[in-house]
Amino acid sequence: MNFLSVFGHANLDYIITLPRFPEPNTSIELADSKTYFGGPGANIARIASILGVKTALATFVGENFPENYYSALKSSNLDLKDFRKVKGYSTPTCWLISAKQKQIGIMDQGPMKDMEKFRVLDYAVRSSRIIHITTGRPGYYKKIVELAYKMGKKIGFDPAQEIHYVYSPEMFKYILKKSRYFFASESECKTALKYLKLKKPEEILNFVDVFILTKGKKGSVIYTENEKIKIPIVKAKKVVDITGAGDGYRAGFYAGLSRNYELEKCGMIASTVASFIVESYGTQTKIPSWKMVLERMRKTKILNP
Repeated sequence: MNFLSVFGHANLDYIITLPRFPEPNTSIELADSKTYFGGPGANIARIASILGVKTALATFVGENFPENYYSALKSSNLDLKDFRKVKGYSTPTCWLISAKQKQIGIMDQGPMKDMEKFRVLDYAVRSSRIIHITTGRPGYYKKIVELAYKMGKKIGFDPAQEIHYVYSPEMFKYILKKSRYFFASESECKTALKYLKLKKPEEILNFVDVFILTKGKKGSVIYTENEKIKIPIVKAKKVVDITGAGDGYRAGFYAGLSRNYELEKCGMIASTVASFIVESYGTQTKIPSWKMVLERMRKTKILNP
């Protein structure tokens, strides 16, 4: 039995650095280009699994999905029974282009764009205690959530940046009402409040039992009916790239939850995991072991599980 199943993207991230953005109809020489394993679904699932959480990854990728990426996922002890390659599609790919501390992104969704056409991956739901829903198409996830809810599974809802442009207020509210946990950044929280016609973050507890709000350098806050738990950031040795910090946080939160820790400890573990992820480029480049997380928690003299 898995503790966690994660539904979301597994994609390639191409990080391209330019000396400046070129004017239209001109060209410019590349300063740097690197390829990394990415995608919120794969990030959260792989990090959680390496932290000792029995985890399944449910996703749709293209027929050209890199063998070395699949091997990395498999070697991380992930349950990949609902990892599906779809013929006729290329693998989801994100190009992140940076110049002078500004960034633009271009996303090829691959089969994830058409996932509403595909069969529901019910093994991941049936085999797990918690179903974490992140990026992907709302119509498909409506089916997943309905199945999970019917089976009495706990649901973690984490639409990420897609909350701004993929979800309608009605679909967002529908899935939220069936969820136990809701994860959001500050900007995502603003959109959620707008959709729900609410004013304060804690009012989201009208729909879920636990609301986890991540606030970047300001740490995070875990809201419950009886508590407002403030979680500070854990300092990294060196901040190289903040991409994927939120995914690391979520994986760390589940690592604590799977060990039956209280929410405050789960938050501190989550913050500690995120501190490792930001120390290198690529969201899966520096994934800590559970031992490494505990050691950093001891050294920083924060809550010790």
